[in-house]
Amino acid sequence: MISVSGEFNFNEVFAKAWKNRLIKYERARIIGARALQLALGAPPFIDVSKLNKDDVFSIAEAELESGVLPITIRRVYPNGKVELVSLKNNEL
Repeated sequence: MISVSGEFNFNEVFAKAWKNRLIKYERARIIGARALQLALGAPPFIDVSKLNKDDVFSIAEAELESGVLPITIRRVYPNGKVELVSLKNNEL
């Protein structure tokens, strides 16, 4: 986006393009954090009868892909703008 002053605003372009998508670092962080919770005994949010119950990473990834994780990501842009993104509205 080019502003009135003629400057290119990278933050607006990034925010618009990635509003409902996860970047690879966010995805890795969410899967890792959820896998740790599962390893420490947290109950899974999905039916794990078809998955390997010992592989917490595959369970965490399946939970993320099914959209059942109640997690909101807080993105802070270089200009100080803060954006909250819910996982339930994302294109994974």
